[in-house]
Amino acid sequence: MDLSELTGNERLIAEHAVLSYREVAKATQNASPGQGMAAIEQVVVEKGFATLRRMIELGASEHPEAQKGGSAANRVRATTR
Repeated sequence: MDLSELTGNERLIAEHAVLSYREVAKATQNASPGQGMAAIEQVVVEKGFATLRRMIELGASEHPEAQKGGSAANRVRATTR
């Protein structure tokens, strides 16, 4: 992969991924003995899901027709039928 060819959105996602990875590495180093996986999982829940949400938002904003008339940047609540 040629990083110089990334689009602005791709670069943003790459930066988020690196920041999430750094948080995982820091959690691993700071974890108490026997608590490494729990610390990593907590970081993934807190940081990893935020990165995934950002990826979804950016991907959807690049394709407005996928929004079916809704705003690409705003969250939509799921409703029950």
